[in-house]
Amino acid sequence: MLTEEGLKFLMQLKDIEIVDHDGLQYSSRALHLIPEASPVAFATKSLAGIVELINKEHEHKRLNDLIIHIVDPIRVDVYSMLREDLGRFHLYSAIAELPGQNFGNYMNLETAIIRLKSTFVQTDARDKLIQVLGNIKEDAVKTSSDDGISQTVTAKTGIATVGNVKIEPIIKLAPYRTFIEVEQPEGEFLLRLRNGPEAALFEADGGAWKMQARKNIKEYFMDKLDDLVMLGKVIITE
Repeated sequence: MLTEEGLKFLMQLKDIEIVDHDGLQYSSRALHLIPEASPVAFATKSLAGIVELINKEHEHKRLNDLIIHIVDPIRVDVYSMLREDLGRFHLYSAIAELPGQNFGNYMNLETAIIRLKSTFVQTDARDKLIQVLGNIKEDAVKTSSDDGISQTVTAKTGIATVGNVKIEPIIKLAPYRTFIEVEQPEGEFLLRLRNGPEAALFEADGGAWKMQARKNIKEYFMDKLDDLVMLGKVIITE
């Protein structure tokens, strides 16, 4: 049924002239495309939320096929394929809720241990670092003279003994910094200590962990949406 808006549009067309000039066509009046109704992107905080939404809504007649765009380790957006007007619907977004990290800043050892226990995945390397930090004596940090990077500290080495312990400068750890549904990628960190005593972790892998995080997210969707991916109904891109 022709709407009032459509009728007005048709009435206006009768006064429009199309003029050919040098092989190009010109209109005597500017025409504006009536925008297609579009959904408001639904925000979620997990990859599981994205999977649930896609499974429930992918068969909607106006959605057709979908694109999952892994923007970075903490954000995923889902779009429709190109429409006739060459636009896309932005359907869903997922933004991970993660504990804040404090890389590059010195903190007292008690705070450092708490953060290691609460914001890093449990690994042998993490547990060893916690043990060393927990045994360091106050004002006992010094830089080795061999390379200026490795450090030694005075720490408890037994029930009643104290000795010098060399700290490995580069440690592989896995902080929580992508969606919890996927494996947290390990990264290399430079550990620095100073009198206080205080400790700081500096990222030392050039951001390589981000590539692994995006790969882990992609593998998650490949597994959870296997049927739709195989049918070409869902495309996953980084």
